[in-house]
Order: sequence, then structure tokens, then C-alpha cells
Amino acid sequence: MNNNKKSFDKKWYSEEFLNELKRTAYAASDGNLTYTAKYAPDAVSKYGIDPRMLGGPIGKMAKKLKLVPDFVLNGIHLKITERSLGFFRKGCDRISYANCHIKGVSIKNKHIKASDGFDIPIRIYENAECEGTRTAMIFIHGGAFVGGTLAPYDESLKMFVDKFAVKVISIDYRLLPENAYPAPYSDCFDVLEYISRSCGEFKINKDRIFVCGDSAGGNIAQACSTKYKGTGKIKAQLLLYPTLNMFGFTDEYYKKGYSDYKFEPSQKAVSKGVIKQMQMLTRCNFKQLGILSPDEYNNPYIFDASGNVPTFITVGALDYLKKDAVAWAHKLSNANVKTKLVVYNGLGHGYLNATGVFPQTEDVIDEMGKFIYTTLEL
Repeated sequence: MNNNKKSFDKKWYSEEFLNELKRTAYAASDGNLTYTAKYAPDAVSKYGIDPRMLGGPIGKMAKKLKLVPDFVLNGIHLKITERSLGFFRKGCDRISYANCHIKGVSIKNKHIKASDGFDIPIRIYENAECEGTRTAMIFIHGGAFVGGTLAPYDESLKMFVDKFAVKVISIDYRLLPENAYPAPYSDCFDVLEYISRSCGEFKINKDRIFVCGDSAGGNIAQACSTKYKGTGKIKAQLLLYPTLNMFGFTDEYYKKGYSDYKFEPSQKAVSKGVIKQMQMLTRCNFKQLGILSPDEYNNPYIFDASGNVPTFITVGALDYLKKDAVAWAHKLSNANVKTKLVVYNGLGHGYLNATGVFPQTEDVIDEMGKFIYTTLEL
């Protein structure tokens, strides 16, 4: 276990509480886009902040940031230094989770050769039932392209495999800025290429390969779908609170400011504080990462959405990247791409790896599995 992580011996919530969360689901809309919204049953209202998040590090920081005027925030431009990178990378692994006591799921580590000869580490999660479904999900972790590791997702991906018997292959791609852009993308492309031509080795069906990523990993997952558009190598994609418009281009769907957020009135200032945390992270100098200009991989939002594979998107309603998720869902739907959007009211950025702590984590895992099997039936 990573010493930076807090682990608990059992879930923070009961099965009944999880079911209560599922029953909060309702059809919401953003213009002509209809999506599913859910909220914590113990929040003060359907737009209230999840109490678990409010009492944790995100909530505590939000209470401080609520006092920071917008004009001050707008003047912040994060510099990437050795010290700031080290601090951020430690934070990526400092995620609380609960031991869900999942048995029967094995974890194996392996390496795949990159096109430049580098050994890309991958981690494979599977159980005995996976051989029967012959279905795989390639997972790409988040971390703003500069951080993140495989370990924080172990419990979540084990839960996913246990519930749905879908083999998961997680990629430990090379990070920026030590590795030149576009290293994170090329590593994931190389792994996908290898898996697609080695289905016998992985005991999967080449027509049952899905790609999934969270945050920056969601951006790379979309890049995989873009690169292999029309090839049939990817059945569908799952984008979890992805960054898709890092250069912040505005249009009818993507607008700056807070006009597209809904707040619980008694928590409005703190809710904005939650949003500001992710907003600050978007204010880094991309040129320091070697990302000099937008292209169809790093900033897919401004490119053609047509021809994409069926897409599942989820995001927290208090995540600054909600703008990216909802706006991209609009464009995909307008391009007649089968799109499913699930928004969790009262949550901020990053919840897949908070297994057993946030009931929304288990719920989104259920939504992911349902989407995969629904897509396979098409």
C-alpha cells in the first residue's frame, strides 16, 4: 500500500445507501442534450455538496478558496518546477479508499515494447470469468500528463472486474515533462496496437476492446479513438471527467465563468471553491510540457466529432472540467454518436479511485459495466 494513501477496512456506506443513490437518478438537460444526474441521498439538496467530499481535503481547501476573488485566481499561472512536480505527484497518490475485500481477481505486471524500444509497464486485472466474456478495457490513468501511477486504481479496477468479468489492462505511460511530448500518447497508442494484434495472448476478442481513461487519461483515451477512428480496433470509449479543451476555446457550448453551474444556495461560495481547485490546475504553462499548440489529440474539442465510437462520459457537477464533458457530449450527440452522460451533483474532480469511500465510485463502475454490455448488444 502507498504510505500516502489512507485506507479503511470496510466501505463507508451500506448497500442500501448505494441503492438510495441510484434511486436519485433523474433526467436533466443542457439545451437539447439530455443526460442522467444523481446526487448523494444525505446532501442538503439535490445540488448540495456530498458530505464525504465536504469533510475531506477537497472540502477543506474549498473553504479557503471561497475567499479568493476571481480576479486573483485569473492572474494565477502555475509554473512547473521540480518542487511543484514532486508535490503534485505525491498528491496524485494521496487518495483515500476502503478495502472492499474483493477476492478472485488477480493482478499481473507485464511490459510491452514501445516503438522506440522503451518497456512500457502495464498491469492486468482479471478473474476466472474473464475468459468466458473475452472482453477487455484498456485503462489510462489521470494526473495532468505529469503525474499519476497505477496503484491508486487497484481497488476500483478489481471491483470492476469482479462485477463485470471484463479484463482490464492499465497503462503506466511515460510522463511529461521528463519525456518529450507526445510520449504519453505514443505509449498508449503502442500498447493498443500490441493488444489488438495479440488477442490470442490476452485471451480476448478483437471486436470487444474498449478504451477508458480518467482526467488526462480521458484525454488520451479520446486520442486513441481519434487515431483509430474507422478501424474497428476500439469498440467504444469511456471518458471519466476528461480534459478535452485544454486551450479553452469558447463557442455556443463551452463558455467561461460559472453560468453553467447549479449550486445549493447555502453552499454556493464553497461550491465555487471546489470548482476553483481544478480551475487553477488548468492554468499551467503548457509550453513547459512541450504542448505548443492545439491538435486533434490534446484538444479534440475543436475538431470533428463525427465518426467517434459510442461514448460514455461522467463528470462531477462541481468539476471545472464539467465544461469539457458536457460540451463534448453536445458535439458527439449532434454528430449522431451514441453518447451516455452521467453527472454526479455535489462532486468535484476525480472519484474513480475513491473506492468504498464515495458511493458514486461504485455507482459509476456499475454505469461503466452497463454501458459496455449495452454497447456489445448493438
